[in-house]
Amino acid sequence: MERVRELNCHCCFYRKEEIEQLAAEKLATEERAAEQAETLRELTEANAMLSARALQLAQDAAAAQDELRAVSSASGRDQEQKLALLEEINLVQTENGNLRQQLRTLGKL
Repeated sequence: MERVRELNCHCCFYRKEEIEQLAAEKLATEERAAEQAETLRELTEANAMLSARALQLAQDAAAAQDELRAVSSASGRDQEQKLALLEEINLVQTENGNLRQQLRTLGKL
């Protein structure tokens, strides 16, 4: 009978030790889970901020491209206008040269 008590006490000691070990492991797991939850929250927040920044940069790039197209288009129109004016000057100079030649031919110049 004494031996049975000893075995029961011995088993109780090991069970108590096992329960304490399991409780410690549970606490460590809960702490890791809390740390991971915090890390997840921080990463989610950072991802949202980076996504918003990427969207803003994309919008800025699109606006810059639109502005560049507008400037390029205006520059192209200016270039066309300059060419048209040069052609008109050439025509006037040619006509002026022809009129001078006619005057010379008539002996008036």
